[in-house]
Amino acid sequence: MSTAVVIRDPKTYVARDVWEREVSLLLRNPANTRELAEAKFGQAIAYLVTCGENPDLLMGPSEQVDEAWHSFMLDSIPYHHFTDRHFGRYIHHVPELPGTTAEAQCVSEEEAHQEGHSLMTGGPLVLEQTITAIRTAGFEIDPDLWGMESATDCNQCHAGCHDSPK
Repeated sequence: MSTAVVIRDPKTYVARDVWEREVSLLLRNPANTRELAEAKFGQAIAYLVTCGENPDLLMGPSEQVDEAWHSFMLDSIPYHHFTDRHFGRYIHHVPELPGTTAEAQCVSEEEAHQEGHSLMTGGPLVLEQTITAIRTAGFEIDPDLWGMESATDCNQCHAGCHDSPK
């Protein structure tokens, strides 16, 4: 007896009007077509859901997915509602600062309440781990949006980098 694999649809995690709004916001970038904006936002939702469901897993987005995450996060009311509704907490975005020695930044919940952040290296291995986690969570990966060369210096780590209000 075989078990069918259920593919999760990112569109089921946000209301239709929120989907349309976020895609429209991504279309402000003239490099994005509607198809590309929808793909980016869908991959950002898959990434965020996987992050929210795996708070102890070091993850980081590709540049293209990070663009959609930034756009969604800056539209703060729907973003806050999304993270609170699905995970009961806000998923923070903590980018790595230029000129630091670590490729990725990750803090545990305990470390988030301390003054500094603990730095851990990541880079392409984090991106590979992220792609594997998203696939394992049941989402499809758009290979055009997750190229290894596009690893960004932004990471989801424990509780979306941290739940600290700092």
